[in-house]
Amino acid sequence: MDAAEVIIVLNERPAVLLAAAADLDECDGYVVLVFDPETGEMDAHGPYEGVAATLRAEELRRSFDEDDLPDVVVRVSRLHLPTEESQQIW
Repeated sequence: MDAAEVIIVLNERPAVLLAAAADLDECDGYVVLVFDPETGEMDAHGPYEGVAATLRAEELRRSFDEDDLPDVVVRVSRLHLPTEESQQIW
């Protein structure tokens, strides 16, 4: 199956969207970010692989909901570790 066939199989989504989706996986992992707007505190959990990050985020969301903290924000974000080049800048 060539690339054109894959695009058709995937509900005829434009190649641009497929390329953007592939770019999302170009990272070193994922972290789960938690922000409490009441206290202003932010925390990061991880790194995780994609599915594990999603599962952890859902686990945290449920925990905050059980503790009656619906305003706490839980998000998954890509992690980019420093490269050799970026470390030389500092």
